Amino acid sequence: MSRVQVVASVEVDRTPAEVFAYLADVARHGEWSPRPLRVEGAAPGAPAAEGVRFTSYGWIPGDAEHRNEVEVTQAEAPTRLRLRSTDGPVVCHNDFTVTPHGRGSRVERVMEMPRPAGLVGFVFPVIVRLVIRPDLAKGLRMLKERVETASAAA
Repeated sequence: MSRVQVVASVEVDRTPAEVFAYLADVARHGEWSPRPLRVEGAAPGAPAAEGVRFTSYGWIPGDAEHRNEVEVTQAEAPTRLRLRSTDGPVVCHNDFTVTPHGRGSRVERVMEMPRPAGLVGFVFPVIVRLVIRPDLAKGLRMLKERVETASAAA
């Protein structure tokens, strides 16, 4: 089965350490999700570490409460966070890379997923273009806003 990658990035006016600290608090991912998302089983305020597991419930087309079992497969502060989401036989990866950029940081997110089979696979490029790619970009803009606002208030 072939896989599809969708990439988005954003510049954040905060240090990589500040950005990574917020990003690695997986219990807060619902705060910057472009669609309703809740996380269960992750301790709020605890930075993600390799092997940490939690459950996420979020929107996908046709399922507003879609469940994924998620594991942190890489956590290298302040530069890299990798999550593996499992839904039965379907495995997706979300890679976040935080790098210095000017006086702030650049966050890149790479979402990798299997290309569905059948009719859904045929229309999947349209779903990627009209739903997934815009949602990734919006989520990173929301992450930027949250990190910059939280840091300014501190």
